[in-house]
Amino acid sequence: MEEQKKKKKIASKIVDIILGALIVLILGLQIDMFITKNNNYGIPSLFGYSFMEVLTDSMEGKNPDSFDAGEGVVIQKKDVNEVKAGEIIAFYSDTIGYCVSHRVIEIVESPAKAGEKGSFEVSPAFEYSIDSGVTWLTGGETVELEEGKSFQTRSKEDKEHTLTHVIPNYSGKSEMTFYTCGDNLNAEWYTKVTGKAVESTYRDTVQSKYYVGNVISHSHFFGGVLHTVQSVWFVPVAILVPILIIGAMTVVDFIKGYREEKKKEEDEMNAEMLAAGIDPSDEKSVLIFKEKYQMRKEIEKEMEAMKQEQKALFLEEFKKAKEELAKSEEFERIKAEEKAKIMAELKEAESK
Repeated sequence: MEEQKKKKKIASKIVDIILGALIVLILGLQIDMFITKNNNYGIPSLFGYSFMEVLTDSMEGKNPDSFDAGEGVVIQKKDVNEVKAGEIIAFYSDTIGYCVSHRVIEIVESPAKAGEKGSFEVSPAFEYSIDSGVTWLTGGETVELEEGKSFQTRSKEDKEHTLTHVIPNYSGKSEMTFYTCGDNLNAEWYTKVTGKAVESTYRDTVQSKYYVGNVISHSHFFGGVLHTVQSVWFVPVAILVPILIIGAMTVVDFIKGYREEKKKEEDEMNAEMLAAGIDPSDEKSVLIFKEKYQMRKEIEKEMEAMKQEQKALFLEEFKKAKEELAKSEEFERIKAEEKAKIMAELKEAESK
């Protein structure tokens, strides 16, 4: 029986520790996400990865890495020089005021120094020309080009519409510019705003300072998780539920303990009554015995409380006495050092 009680207490403590750790973890993650959110264009970040729920259908498509509205994406920040055309990046759009994720179609880099060549890279799904459309080559490699020179790009599926980019002039340092577009040219949000489909030459112009990271993973399940976690009610409920569980378990343990204590007292009283030869059917004798027993127990409790109080008082006085003794010993040490110092000075004076 005692062994079972010990096991239950241990199990209860373990549950309390786990729930307490869960509360601390949730608060810690929320604080970290809040701080990183303010420094990451409104996108929360944990352990070097950012997370975002997709709100529009602009990236729906047939590509293996295309994704739908409602999915959650995982974003990993890379050095801007490592970003490749054809990859999907998340970036802050200063035009609409929040972060979006689109595919990089072209990357243009200005020269690092005056007189040097800049470069460009085009997605493998597109073609480019550096001779005004006479020759078209498949993108996928970095191409060097002099500042001020232009190149054209076009989709392999839409060769009627071309887009022209110019290598910027040197402006004091090398600058990266990403040109992006969603996979879905029939995106509902764009049609609602403009009344027409997205043209194949449409581009979001993204300066490297607005680059948030590369989309490395996405799923509907994660989108649901993000939607739930970012809901207004999530944090209060996630913290309140464990607290309520801990509180309920504490109350249950208290009630159980109280009942067990009462039963133990009753068993002890019945045993003593039986040992005293009291007839259980004699109500008057049983009542008198119970009153005496309760009175004795109350006196024992009061005496135990007085003992504990006296013990605490003794410990406090003992602590003060130790502190006073330590001060006295310190004083004697300082006095001895001063005396030795004076004696040394007198001897030095006599020798002179």
